[in-house]
Parts: sequence; C-alpha cells; structure tokens
Amino acid sequence: MSASPLRELQPKPGGKGVGSAIGWSCRSRWSVIAERTVYFGHQSVGTGVVAGVERLAQEHSLRLRVVQAREPATVTGPAFVHFLAGQNRDYASKNAAVLRLLESRTRTQRPVVLLKYCYLDINSPADPATMFEAYRDTVDTIQFEHPDVTVVHATVPLTTVESAFKSGARQLFGRPTQREAAVARHRYNELVRAEFKATEPIFDLAKVESTQPDGMVAGFTSGGCMVETLAPHNTYDGVHLNARCQRAAAEALLDVLSDVIEANP
Repeated sequence: MSASPLRELQPKPGGKGVGSAIGWSCRSRWSVIAERTVYFGHQSVGTGVVAGVERLAQEHSLRLRVVQAREPATVTGPAFVHFLAGQNRDYASKNAAVLRLLESRTRTQRPVVLLKYCYLDINSPADPATMFEAYRDTVDTIQFEHPDVTVVHATVPLTTVESAFKSGARQLFGRPTQREAAVARHRYNELVRAEFKATEPIFDLAKVESTQPDGMVAGFTSGGCMVETLAPHNTYDGVHLNARCQRAAAEALLDVLSDVIEANP
C-alpha cells in the first residue's frame, strides 16, 4: 500500500481515459467498506481525514454512510462511524473511550476499529514508550475480550517544525522546541510500525503527511535518523491538513479498510 498522494492507474478498457479508470477502480475497490461498520475515534486532525472520506465517497458514488455520533454504539447498520474519543493531552481517556464503546451491548458485531491519537498527546521524550505500552495493552484487551473486532492501528499525526537555528536558540534558554516534540512523535510511530507492520493493518497517517508533492519526505536528521515532519505543502496552519492532504489521507485510509474487509469478509 502506498501512502503517496499520487497513484498511477491505466484506463479501463472501453473507458474514457485515466479519469474514468480512477473512478471505476476506486469505486470497485472501496465499495466493500459500505458493507461493514467502521468505528473511527479521533480529534481535530481526524476531522480533516473524515472530510476527505466524505469527498471521495461523493466523487466515486460510494454507498458509504458516514455518521458522526456522540454515542457511536447506538448507530445501527453498516456505517463509517466517527466520534471524538477522549480528550487531547490525555491518551488514557481515548483508550478508555474505545473500550467503553466495544463493551456496549448495542454496538455492531464484527466492526473495524481505528483509534487515532493527536499530535498533542506526545510532546516529551518520555511520552512515546509509555503511551505505546498503554496502547498495546488496550489492543491486547480488545483482542482478548472482543475477538470479533478487527483493529486498524494508526501513526500519530505530525506538525511542521521551526528552523534548526530557532530550535537551537530555544534550547539555549531552556525552552521546549517543536523539533524535540517531532522526535518524540517519530519514536512513537516507529514503535507502531515495528510492532504491527508485518502482521496487522496500519493507517500510516504520518507517512502521508510527510510526503511532499515530488514524493520526497519532509523532515530533519536527529541522532543519525530521519525524523518525519508535516510537509508545508500538506497543511494550512502547520498542524491541520489542507484539502490536498485530506484527500491523500482519505485515500490511504480507504485502501487500508478495503484490504481489511476483503481479508475478513
């Protein structure tokens, strides 16, 4: 699966060119999502992803019912159900919100569940390992107590960062920097990829966000490693997704969901 905003498709035989081929291919591939219930817990960046999903569903005439709900377990029938999970800067509240949803007697059977944390949930170097352990414990609980549920994992969204000069100046005065927070988020994302990439589905939002229009990855080097950051071309304010990146993130999410549902009909 590619998280690049661009995809190369050949025209469908008898079609009207690449545009019609893209529409036919996406509609055919993503249509299976409408047959299941997807629970998507998120906060503000997730709202942008949902906007991209709604736009693609309309463009490709998908029979995908997108529902925002305060009580997602009350939504009946197949649907893409999204809800604000917990509070930002409190990842434990987000884990608890998902577990509470799955414990409800009214929730749909055999749902696909995706919890996306916020960039605000990780700031300090100590956060990644602690937060990942809590997330992995939550996943273990879901898989043990709710074996009908399919979990899709997600990387944490990114932000743009200040210049190396400004970062160094802030460090001299003992102030936190955007680059330090970026390193912490990158460490969390690497933990997610290392733990699940080979065996379980991942919505790699960070990869989408860091991919520039030319295919290069935005970021900086720290400790000999490349740290992904939100590409300026993908945001309007340094943290939230612009329309272009909303679409790219939605494409990546629909690709993952269709793969998961096809594999578990």
